[in-house]
Order: sequence, then C-alpha cells, then structure tokens
Amino acid sequence: MLTLALILILAAVAYFLVTTLVDLYPFNNVRDAKRSEQIVEVSVNAPIMALPAVLLGLAAVIPLPALGYLAGALELLIALGGLVLWWMPYLLGVTAPWATKGTGVSWTELHARTYAHTLIVLPPIAGRPRPNVEHMLLHALILSAAIFTFIAAASL
Repeated sequence: MLTLALILILAAVAYFLVTTLVDLYPFNNVRDAKRSEQIVEVSVNAPIMALPAVLLGLAAVIPLPALGYLAGALELLIALGGLVLWWMPYLLGVTAPWATKGTGVSWTELHARTYAHTLIVLPPIAGRPRPNVEHMLLHALILSAAIFTFIAAASL
C-alpha cells in the first residue's frame, strides 16, 4: 500500500504540473492562462502537493506512523481545498475567498477566460463556473491518494 500511495501522490503532482503548464486543449486551456498565473499556481501548489509524499516516505523509513497519518490528513486537506475551489461555486454559487488571490480577477472572470471553453460534462447551474473534466480527474486522483495514504499509514 505504501508504494501505491506514493505513486498516487506523485502522479497527482505530475498531472497537476502537466495540466497547468502544457496546452492540452480542449482538455485544458493553458493557452489562455497568463504565464504569471501559471507560475503562481505551480510555485504555491506543487510543493504543498508533494509534501505528503515526503512525509509518508519519512514515516516508512523512520518508522513513525504518525507522519503517515499527517501525510494523509494533508492530502485530504488538499482534496478538500480543490473541492471547495471548484464545487462550492458550482453547487452553492459561493466562491472561496482565496480562489484567485494575487491574480487581480474574480473566480468567475478567471474561469470564463481559462476554463469555460474546456471539456465540461456537468450541466450549467444559473451561469455559475462549472468544474471541468481536467479538475474532476485531478480531484479524484488526490482523493484516492488520500485514502491510500491513510491505508499505508495504518500498515506501518
């Protein structure tokens, strides 16, 4: 389980990096994102997303299961953050206050410019920003990593 958890965490980080930096239109729409937005997103999120792998690896080497559980909790927090960022505006019409911090635009404006023309399968709700397939897959990968990280921690 440890190997699977580490693979899932690192796969989520790699997936995030590729979909943030590489134009895979219509799956993503990197071409309409500002380079400064991409750099901020990667520099803030990638280290945070990679930290559970470091913690879980240390938990296995030391061995200290508490670090594994901390890794799982952090991975779960990352998953919840993604769900709040994408699903709260869609389902509730409320945007997280940190959604576009430092970009100078609202979540609705950023979504309209960078995500609205990507692959989206969810039905519209009152003109609210909808999660696209790219992020639905990322959230599923991160949530799976969180689950398997907790399982791995329990087996240490």
